[in-house]
Amino acid sequence: MQLSLTNIRRLSLAAVAIVLSVAMAFAAEAPNITAALFDKPHLNNIAAGTKLTYNFERDGSEPKLIGPNFKNVVELTVDKVNDNSSRDVTVQIFRGEFEREPRKIEGMTGNPVLVFFLDRAVSGFSLLAGGNGAYHKNRFRVAMRTEGGLAPVKFDYNGKEVEGYSLAIRPFTGDRKNVDKMKGYENAQFDFLMSDEIPGYFAAFKSHYDSPKPGSPSLDESIVLDGVEVPQTAPQTAGEVK
Repeated sequence: MQLSLTNIRRLSLAAVAIVLSVAMAFAAEAPNITAALFDKPHLNNIAAGTKLTYNFERDGSEPKLIGPNFKNVVELTVDKVNDNSSRDVTVQIFRGEFEREPRKIEGMTGNPVLVFFLDRAVSGFSLLAGGNGAYHKNRFRVAMRTEGGLAPVKFDYNGKEVEGYSLAIRPFTGDRKNVDKMKGYENAQFDFLMSDEIPGYFAAFKSHYDSPKPGSPSLDESIVLDGVEVPQTAPQTAGEVK
């Protein structure tokens, strides 16, 4: 084949197409926050009759002001595996003094403990910083639509090392318009630890709230799957949400 100008142009276009296709393939493989948290079928690796226990801990600096500190459990039981691979589940929030009525949910693919964590994250921020709950939820939604942000990590589950991802978001840090209303809690951070190698996908969640303003209480809450050893390295923080 003679290398005419036309042929060179064709070769150049073909080369560009190959490069773009490779780049798109890598992009498709890159972790995405929305896909990891909401699109994955988190429960697909759990058989009927399986119960997952998550250890919950609440630790605040001023219990009399922001509520009691306590440790408890959140239990997720798979009651049935349906023909479409969805699960019917029972969620038990806490035992003993703080026990709530068990909730039965049909046709689940995602892990409902994620929703429990996000609800507590929003209510915790509202408790400390005040403001409108609907606004807070929207800030979380925007933060979790951010591309990237997931960092590869290894951690132990039942004595075995597994590979997964960590994520940290700060939904309020970039809100310059409302920062003066947040009482110093705009850098509240919410951490996620996840892996395809463990049942239910989510290994741990953590909320951390503190403020540099004098007299402001701090609060930490964590939800950790029984058997998980949370790594001490700090999760990679996703980009600021403007």
